Amino acid sequence: MAFLNVSFFSSALKKNAELAVILPSVSADDYLFNDNHPDYYAKGSKYQTLYLLHGSYGDNMDWTLLTGIYRYAQEHCVAVVMPSGENSSYINMAHGEDYLTYISEELPSLCPVLFPLSTKREDTFIAGLSMGGYGAFRAALEHPETYAAVASLSGNLGKSELKNLSAHASKMPLNYTRAVMGEEMSLKGTDNDLRVLLQKRLAENAELPAMYHTIGDEDFLRESAEEYLAFAKEQGVEIEYHIHPGVHNWVFWDRYIQDVLDWLPLKKGMVTGK
Repeated sequence: MAFLNVSFFSSALKKNAELAVILPSVSADDYLFNDNHPDYYAKGSKYQTLYLLHGSYGDNMDWTLLTGIYRYAQEHCVAVVMPSGENSSYINMAHGEDYLTYISEELPSLCPVLFPLSTKREDTFIAGLSMGGYGAFRAALEHPETYAAVASLSGNLGKSELKNLSAHASKMPLNYTRAVMGEEMSLKGTDNDLRVLLQKRLAENAELPAMYHTIGDEDFLRESAEEYLAFAKEQGVEIEYHIHPGVHNWVFWDRYIQDVLDWLPLKKGMVTGK
């Protein structure tokens, strides 16, 4: 399989950006012991794609260095695109770069030009951990027409204002928090409040992606996430929810990204289409 580190100029960010990309292909084991591997090289073959977001203080290499995502992608025959979102919460910052536009518009347009990725909604998914869990839901609810499914691992889905942030997250430098959220340091009542955004999509009768959230039973973000899940249920939206033993760390995310991959509607083979 292939691992690529791609550097390019992002129109949305107005600066150079980096992507880590995993593309499954015939492995040595497939070549030697298994003749039934997907036909990766057939004309018109495309990959289903998972856009996978890191958490606070991370970058595009986190998932590859700290989990087995390289192997898991091969096993599930899914391309994985891992961008850097800095500490932006994957929103269009009040005083900074437009990371929401970058994640939810530029990358789904650019990546299928660079790689053989399907552009069909049914083949496109987004997930993330912690800050990236919030970011995945933010992107999916901004553009539900793009993603068939969204998953959060330990995401702060109730992140609507600074007072809701944990002691851990509040270690972010104050000037950066202001750059992301604005002088009032609040997302409440804006489209960056997942409650507001969900209600807007429901009012539009938008087709929502399938939604999934998993978190450790001792995770400090559990209460915040469960408040959002309860709100969504009140709106008639079911989010598949799983609690497992664990805390907010890579041991948990490495284990349960595998469950996310099992949950996604993956065909475990190449697909055709535009």
